[in-house]
Amino acid sequence: MGSAKESSQLNAAEPAEEFRQEHAVEFSRASEKEPAEEFRQEHAVEFSRASEKEPAEERYGAEYGKICLGDRLRRQLDFSLEIDKEKNIFRQTHLSGNGRNENDAEHAWHMAIMAYLFREYANEKVDISRVMLMCLIHDIVEIDAGDTYAYDEAGIETQKAREDAAKERIFSILPEDQKAELTALFDEFEACGTPESRYAHAMDNLQPLILNNSNRGGDWKEHKVRSEQIYHRQEKTKLGSMRLYEVVDSLIQKNIKEGNIIP
Repeated sequence: MGSAKESSQLNAAEPAEEFRQEHAVEFSRASEKEPAEEFRQEHAVEFSRASEKEPAEERYGAEYGKICLGDRLRRQLDFSLEIDKEKNIFRQTHLSGNGRNENDAEHAWHMAIMAYLFREYANEKVDISRVMLMCLIHDIVEIDAGDTYAYDEAGIETQKAREDAAKERIFSILPEDQKAELTALFDEFEACGTPESRYAHAMDNLQPLILNNSNRGGDWKEHKVRSEQIYHRQEKTKLGSMRLYEVVDSLIQKNIKEGNIIP
């Protein structure tokens, strides 16, 4: 067990630097990935403090600074703060009522609620909680990669590379088990090979379409979108829900007739 001096340091929340200097050998061993697990566990608080790039009180406020966060909770809090940046990523789609551009977080939230509401129309039985989480995380990578407009052919060519790099950086903030879990869920969505991912893609396609329809096709007109482009994208909607695809088809035909979509 630790000495009285070490216990005093922990209780008094003294700076980690003094402790690091006193135990420089052990810290060096740990950084070189030599077996120092016993020492790490015994002095977890100091290791956590020393590994932080900024004091906990600066990142989370004075009250958090008084708490021993531990590495796992600290990483979960860091991730929670990081994904707030998704609110700053704006899409081409506008909010209903000809509002401002929608952001990624609003899009994801809207998709998740819609997935729950329309689950009875899914082609296959789905785990709705899994679908909703898939909807909520599917655009987190755009914090780094940026939004890629559905009909931007040049952007689509580089999309996967940009999003793969973003996925690795952002999900690596989490503890390893949660990184693996959310990375697998993201990859499942992208592959579109399970009932849940197919249904989630239907939501990803339906949500912007109903907004665009509510705005008299403003975004389609602005980007001179052709019907064949929309129908090509909506092929995945068929895979998730034929009933909802019928709704999609009727809205596309309506907007073609109104001159909002190029036939």
